[in-house]
Amino acid sequence: MIVFRIFDIGRVIVKISLDDLTKVGPGTLAGRYLRTFWIPVFRSEDLALGASKPIRILGEEFTLYRGEGGRSHIVAPRCAHRLTRLHTGRVAGDGISCLYHGWKYDGTGQCTFQPGENAEFTRNTKIAAYSTQEYLGLIWGYFGEGEAPLLPKLSDFERPGLLTTATPEYWPCNFFNRIDNAPDGMHVLFTHQESTSRDGKVVENLSVDELPIMESAETEFGVETKIQFGNLTGYFQFLMPFANILAATVGRLEGPADAPRAWRAEIHFRVPVDDEHFVSFGVVLIDLHGEEAARYLELRNEERQRVANPEGVADFFGQQVLAGKMRISDMDPELGVRYTFQVEDYTVMVGQGAIPDRKKERLGLCDKGTALIRRVWMRELQALADGRALKNWTVPVGLVDKTQPQPSIAMAD
Repeated sequence: MIVFRIFDIGRVIVKISLDDLTKVGPGTLAGRYLRTFWIPVFRSEDLALGASKPIRILGEEFTLYRGEGGRSHIVAPRCAHRLTRLHTGRVAGDGISCLYHGWKYDGTGQCTFQPGENAEFTRNTKIAAYSTQEYLGLIWGYFGEGEAPLLPKLSDFERPGLLTTATPEYWPCNFFNRIDNAPDGMHVLFTHQESTSRDGKVVENLSVDELPIMESAETEFGVETKIQFGNLTGYFQFLMPFANILAATVGRLEGPADAPRAWRAEIHFRVPVDDEHFVSFGVVLIDLHGEEAARYLELRNEERQRVANPEGVADFFGQQVLAGKMRISDMDPELGVRYTFQVEDYTVMVGQGAIPDRKKERLGLCDKGTALIRRVWMRELQALADGRALKNWTVPVGLVDKTQPQPSIAMAD
């Protein structure tokens, strides 16, 4: 059942429904809520010195550039003069100049140079600019009103070890398609039968008694889902507003079977590009050091060189499967378990539709975690609409240690 609640804000009646979870543009409830958080927008290693990029986040366009001194900046998408796209211009020093007539802006959006214009006109010209920080290999932006809060730290990912950032994944569906999956331990047994079988673990033909038992609860950081599968107890951790943490001890990380075996923790941020697209940014910490870490990176690079367009594997094969032109089992085994795992997730989540009609869903007992995340989100949107205080979410140190190894999950990196 979908519950609609009506709140009286002065003379304005606001009706909140599940549909509000999917709308992220300026002025929408979910959009306003997300803009109270720092948002990862780009991978640091993909923005070179002096480079500028157009980015789309939360249904808005922006210009991202890195000054020659190394600092990244986010400013408005267009020059204030004749509104051409600013990312096509030139980065000089810590500013960016428009390709059309050379108007230059600094990282605060202030215009600092206008050929042929007087100083007062220049001083009175300014475009929007946004607070920017870099952390854990990602560039973060704050797009909310007022002064930006402190960027929350994820101390578990500051531990010694090999820290890598996954290639960003852009998928053609709403970000809540992916969020709904965060606590869903049941889908692993069915969606990922092909990838787990390729990894030597067969999970098909399970009896009811062998299915996992799942319980979910709200925490100080979001929603924790406890999963009991036989004698194994595991946890899926969802961090408000759109991240999830996984941890596992895995064997064949990349390449041959004798590749290093190591514990690893991952956090994935499912960031809305707009209502019908999202991007995943992943940070992976692997307990490898020195020569073992170097060997892992070597094996990973070798694998990626064997695959044409490794960044586009999930999208290409996922679309082929959705179009009925192939099945996941038809994928070349040489692509590796990791790619098969990504295609499986892509197929079921993008296959729901860009924005699913959730009024037609039939959630059951196995969907407790998904239902709880939606209720928490709805409650926070209710508070925002009602002008009341929002919950202050905090991530405790040691969360990844509680997130016990999961059975045969091939994690993306």
